[in-house]
Amino acid sequence: MEIKAFIPGKRYPAISITGNYCMLNCKYCEKHYLEGMIDAVSPIQLYHVAKSLYLQGARGLLLSGGFTSEGFLPIKSFLDVIKDIKKDFGIIISVHSGLVDKELASKIRESGVDIVDYQLVIDPIVIKDIQGLDKNPADYIKSLENLEKYGPPYIVPHIPLGLRYGLLFKEKEAIEIIKDYNSEPIVFLIFTPTKNTSMATFKPPDETVLLDFFNHLQNLKKEIALGCMRPFTNKQNFDETLIKNNLISRVAVPLKNIIKKYNMNVINACCSIPKEYFAIFES
Repeated sequence: MEIKAFIPGKRYPAISITGNYCMLNCKYCEKHYLEGMIDAVSPIQLYHVAKSLYLQGARGLLLSGGFTSEGFLPIKSFLDVIKDIKKDFGIIISVHSGLVDKELASKIRESGVDIVDYQLVIDPIVIKDIQGLDKNPADYIKSLENLEKYGPPYIVPHIPLGLRYGLLFKEKEAIEIIKDYNSEPIVFLIFTPTKNTSMATFKPPDETVLLDFFNHLQNLKKEIALGCMRPFTNKQNFDETLIKNNLISRVAVPLKNIIKKYNMNVINACCSIPKEYFAIFES
């Protein structure tokens, strides 16, 4: 199996349309990951930021940010300017949407967004106690259904492993749900204890448990990606275990020695982009 490394960098930067603001304040993040994104908190600012990044060599943008108390990205007021960005620069755009209804899924598609990176969570403890959302697993499944039926051409499920305080619980059930959809690749993230958060002292999932989980994925018959959220210790050891056992075909931001050892092609983009876009971002 050919393994590709995905390193977004300046070719595919991440933008927060809410700056450092998030109404959820999830226990594993608490706004920490918003700090590393470029701010564009109004439609006009987003246009100018996109233009500037394009002129600096960006050919893709990840639009993200903090979520509302209902669990969705407040992107509605940005959709018209996304149309302009697509028209003027032809740039690939992916979105961390959060939950969506039918109307929002349709409007995101109409805006020209190419890819929705959708985090699928079906553990009620994670949803309510850790993310602080008054939602349930059915809401997440319905949002995926809305995106598949009415959303952009590429919907890429992201399944976090170990968000229940470092333990796997409902993740295999999420896999059974994914089987009924055409989406791929499937991106897997691994809980990473982050300093100055409520979950900083919890350990990430045990690598033996993770390996068992990834072996289970062979029945999925979909392309599997290891996403950028994972502990550094996984990059040192676990990445190579998955590669040697042919359990993944994409890996986000691996260590340089791993790239060299396995002679990986490097794609300067998010690991969720479809294969037909690879040529735009190859090193």
